[in-house]
Amino acid sequence: MNVRFPPMAALEHPMTRDEMFAYALAQPGAEDSTLHDGRCIRVRSHWIVNEGREPDSLALALDTGTVDILMETEPQTYFQTLHYEGWPAVLVRYEAADDDRLREQIDKAWARRATKAQVRARGL
Repeated sequence: MNVRFPPMAALEHPMTRDEMFAYALAQPGAEDSTLHDGRCIRVRSHWIVNEGREPDSLALALDTGTVDILMETEPQTYFQTLHYEGWPAVLVRYEAADDDRLREQIDKAWARRATKAQVRARGL
């Protein structure tokens, strides 16, 4: 009998809300904070990840070019509501996101707010 197993990636669970916050909080200089009565992670007083009002999603502070690319290439994962249109931020459905790509976007959000020395030290 020939048994086939799904690839390891298919067995892994998607990043949860708490794991997303934990990853962002592990970045150098990141601090747990609040924004509009919700949790957020800040770097140098600027939020990089925050709780949005949309269920099962969080907001990432990214440049508008990255926001546009993410929404165009992965609209099932990255989107904006009217509240975010025109702003350098995107909502992410973290359960639909590829974990590696999501970590990459959190790194980009962090790098926008970190010092030049911190960014150089991380090689970003």
